Amino acid sequence: MSTNTNNTFKQVLTDIANMPYYKNCSACSGLSTAPPNHEIAIEHVFNSYNMFRFNSIKLKKKDKQDLNYVLETMPNFTYISQPFGSHDSPDFIIKDENGNILCIEAKSSTTFYPLYNSGGIHPNYIYVFCSEKTNQTVIYKGSDIITEQQHRLISEHIELQRQQDIELNKKLAEIDTNNRGVSYYTRPMIGQKGEAAKTNYFTHCGKDTAINNVLNY
Repeated sequence: MSTNTNNTFKQVLTDIANMPYYKNCSACSGLSTAPPNHEIAIEHVFNSYNMFRFNSIKLKKKDKQDLNYVLETMPNFTYISQPFGSHDSPDFIIKDENGNILCIEAKSSTTFYPLYNSGGIHPNYIYVFCSEKTNQTVIYKGSDIITEQQHRLISEHIELQRQQDIELNKKLAEIDTNNRGVSYYTRPMIGQKGEAAKTNYFTHCGKDTAINNVLNY
């Protein structure tokens, strides 16, 4: 790691790609000096390159549609942590040394591939995934995991489910004779299936290409 101010975010990502495994809730190494979770471990890498947190802007979910406009006052080579809250992606918004806006999502798993919850897989996000099985980290863009067509189909399906949930909850409210407010919510969970050639992020034939796509993004 470096403390030189003349760094690039490409160097930062290279260091992050060499990180060991961290749980999302606590550090895996067991060392008393270890960061308490995966996201903070990533922040430590940011800070080691004199890249510091910028949380002066209060963001709302609607701001995701035009981040470049919202973040135009954000200094270069800074980041915002948990910009939309701890339960919404991405984990970090980055403004690199050239003023480019990037979104980073941290994923952690005990196996060789992550699960993607209701946030889905965003083609333009940079993902940082670490595995307990390998004690390694791999970086990739969402577009190297999911195609635009797949992303569109899933998004359309989720929206259809949302509308079905609304109709179901109206009917549940109409027959709520116990006055308990019973309701239903469909929570998307996006995973991957198949043999290791498809699901192992550390041996996949596209691993190196995916890493290079991030570094050249």
